[in-house]
Amino acid sequence: MSLAKVIQRIKKEWQIIVTILGIYIFYYTLTSINWPKAQRRLKSDIDPEVPIKTDSWIYNPGKVYPPEWYAIPKKPDPQCKPKHNLHFLRTHQTGTSSITNIFYRYGQEHDLKFVMNALKLNLNYPGRINMHYLESVKPPQGYSILCQYSRFHKMDALRIMPDGTIFTTLLRHPVDQFLSVFHNHGIKEEIRNLQPHHNPYEEFFRNPKKISMMASDAVFHLIQNSMSFDLGLNPLQFPNETAVDELIKKVDEDFHLVIIIEMLDECLVLLRRLMCWDLKHMIYVKLSVNNEYSNGIKPEIREKILDWNSVDKKLYDHFYKKLQRIISEQDEDFHKEVAMLKKINAEFWRECYSNVLPVFDGNKIGYTLQDTHSDNKTCKTLATDDVTQTHVIGLKQFKDTLPPSDILMVRNHMQNLGKFNPAMLKWGDVYNALDPDDAYYKSPFDEL
Repeated sequence: MSLAKVIQRIKKEWQIIVTILGIYIFYYTLTSINWPKAQRRLKSDIDPEVPIKTDSWIYNPGKVYPPEWYAIPKKPDPQCKPKHNLHFLRTHQTGTSSITNIFYRYGQEHDLKFVMNALKLNLNYPGRINMHYLESVKPPQGYSILCQYSRFHKMDALRIMPDGTIFTTLLRHPVDQFLSVFHNHGIKEEIRNLQPHHNPYEEFFRNPKKISMMASDAVFHLIQNSMSFDLGLNPLQFPNETAVDELIKKVDEDFHLVIIIEMLDECLVLLRRLMCWDLKHMIYVKLSVNNEYSNGIKPEIREKILDWNSVDKKLYDHFYKKLQRIISEQDEDFHKEVAMLKKINAEFWRECYSNVLPVFDGNKIGYTLQDTHSDNKTCKTLATDDVTQTHVIGLKQFKDTLPPSDILMVRNHMQNLGKFNPAMLKWGDVYNALDPDDAYYKSPFDEL
């Protein structure tokens, strides 16, 4: 073989080696890149910091309830027995705080157990619920109520909730809901490009797709169609009409009542009839401000909000119409019952409270008690925010496992917040309810 052919052959072999090496380097570099968080968030609904094991769990109901059990009766049945098992899927900035307070009060009154992580307001949101943890801390009598923030996954819900559970959730008009998210979750502060602008809405809608991708993990999932996201729709499917229609169909099938916040009193009467609860259980006070940001929004911005949140708009319109249809089928006493609930609420407010106070930069509402009701526990419980309520219930439900530092944290939280909301539950109310004879709670956590 001539020298020229040998050299040519060596060149070909080296070209093959270099090509293989280049492919390997490219693949290694590609898999090592730290892609923007916003891109990675769309790929999975699972929080990488909380590994969730997969298993072959299948829903096998122990008892099958008739369709009538889940249907909203057209007139109340005085013979029906109260239902205690409830799954309330909380959506963001829709007014869930006041409604959750109803479920907190009912559960505590009937000594029911809540699906919750100790002292936390969410169940690994926005990731999947950590089922293995919840099963490991499940009380002997089982769970009855789920009303913490979570992202809906039907199989997870059926796995943790007992048979015969009633499913409900809450929707708000997409414009008001989006503006409330924008304000209360500090979208302007979270996205650097919006910070210099006097009107962040106009700047955001110059290029909402690009700007939303700059958001931090804390708010990314709330910026677009967040109600649909909470109900389980993947953001990658927002442009997919078939997927959106399928979501609405599933929500229709899985949820026995979808509450519309703009018709809250009517919905609470429907819920009372569905759950066979007394009207007194549906009393509520506002715990967050009714943000009227939409009053100052230009019509063109309003239209852009609706277009940007088109999935939420379609979801809301569907269930608003369905709610009107359900109400039209109720008996002649329905509107009398709604009027009665409004009357009871107004009378209760006048008896309990003397003033309304801004809390948390004006986003939440606090109260001062009337002197005649300074020791009324119902008045205090109604005025207590959901974070504090979660702490109170967590202390009771996990008191055998919580370290003293957590109890001290709850005490400090309640004492500090009580300065701004004097009508809320005090540490002494919780402290005495836990176990007044237990030294574990007496020292070193006596009230200052």
